[in-house]
Amino acid sequence: MKAPPAELPQPTHTLASFCGYINKVFHFRDFLPNLSDARHAPDISAQSVFLALFHGFVFRLYSVPQLEADLTEPHLQRWIEAKRAFGDDVLRYSLCGFALEPLTEMLVDINRRLRRNKAFEPGRVQGRMVAALDGIEVLSSYSRCCEFCLQRRVVSLDASGNPVEQIQYYHRAVGCQIISSPVKPFLAIEWVQPGEGEDTAALRLLHALPERYGSAFFDILLLDSLYAQAPVLKLAEQLGWDLVISLKQEARQLYQSAMGLFQSRCPEHCFQEQQGGTTYEVRLWDTEGLPFTEDHPQPVRVVRSQETVTENHYRRGKLQPQTSEHEWLWLTTLDPRVFSGPQIRRLGHDRWKQENNGWNDLTQNWALKHDFLHACKHRPKVESSSGERQPVANHGLAAVTLIRCVAFALSSAFVLLHSKIFRRYSLSRREVARQLYRSLWKDPPDIRAPA
Repeated sequence: MKAPPAELPQPTHTLASFCGYINKVFHFRDFLPNLSDARHAPDISAQSVFLALFHGFVFRLYSVPQLEADLTEPHLQRWIEAKRAFGDDVLRYSLCGFALEPLTEMLVDINRRLRRNKAFEPGRVQGRMVAALDGIEVLSSYSRCCEFCLQRRVVSLDASGNPVEQIQYYHRAVGCQIISSPVKPFLAIEWVQPGEGEDTAALRLLHALPERYGSAFFDILLLDSLYAQAPVLKLAEQLGWDLVISLKQEARQLYQSAMGLFQSRCPEHCFQEQQGGTTYEVRLWDTEGLPFTEDHPQPVRVVRSQETVTENHYRRGKLQPQTSEHEWLWLTTLDPRVFSGPQIRRLGHDRWKQENNGWNDLTQNWALKHDFLHACKHRPKVESSSGERQPVANHGLAAVTLIRCVAFALSSAFVLLHSKIFRRYSLSRREVARQLYRSLWKDPPDIRAPA
């Protein structure tokens, strides 16, 4: 009797295949000569520093000390084209004076190539591409601060239980992300500056997007209630974007006008929806032609959704249904002849994809809130207009975030658009990162790294 044939080992991803893909499709190596920092005649080039941190993000390394330990290995030195091992002191000194514009150009070019290669086609809504914009607090500290820190007063309890007021320093960023396609890259990140609000940074980002990508790069923009402002509507109308904005009582005039109309009539749509183990009973109202504000009477459409959500939870060892009530309002500029009320509701809830597939993913799996490079005191010096040598402005946090966004976009493209192993064996993205990391310690192929 013949023995059953031995199963072939499962194929794995290799760093050579990943680097070959990003070099062939995105011309990754072509951007490396443009990278620079504020150091003078460095022994370790800015390109090697970038590649070290880039590979650390691709490998999903947990900390900078782990990357520092790996940089002692000749294999990784070869991949990043470094002459010798180096530690986090070189990373800090280089990145806090890193030029941001070449990193921004790299991210823009990657997203442009993704669109040209039709990576954003799957998931379009009525033929439209959808983006979302929202903010996040990146880090906070009571002791460390830099010239770009925001400040607030926080009351906490001391050891004796007495209230104590302290100044807390923090950073906040606004990001715009494509969310309608399987690959969900960030288009741009803008940092909230001292003395301004998140809405100011968001407007600055929205004004910069057409200059970088063109006004028609996406079609629909999903926004939080904070951005329900006349300047946002004017800019969207000028650029041809349609909006879906969460509406809360902050916009009291529009909110009260809509609620007054909805309470006097029956809902236009009533339906039940099942998602996983959760049941949604939905009642929808839809009205159009309401003036946004007295100062900006542009007519807008408002959709209201009352939802009864039933979920199963374990209580005392038994699976029991639990019901909760929710209410949502959205204002939108979308044509009701093309986008029905249920589609507006779906788009309104899709804004949470930026939380789940964007900020939360970067926080949990890409160390977004790691305080590396925050408030670095040891920085390269440049000569000022008065002839004095002064430390450069610390843009390390912004540089690290841009490199993270580049790694996030390229890793997602490699896994979702290129990898047959990922689709065939139903791997997680973290497992793909582990395979790339493990392949580093095998005998490297005889090719020019990192192509």
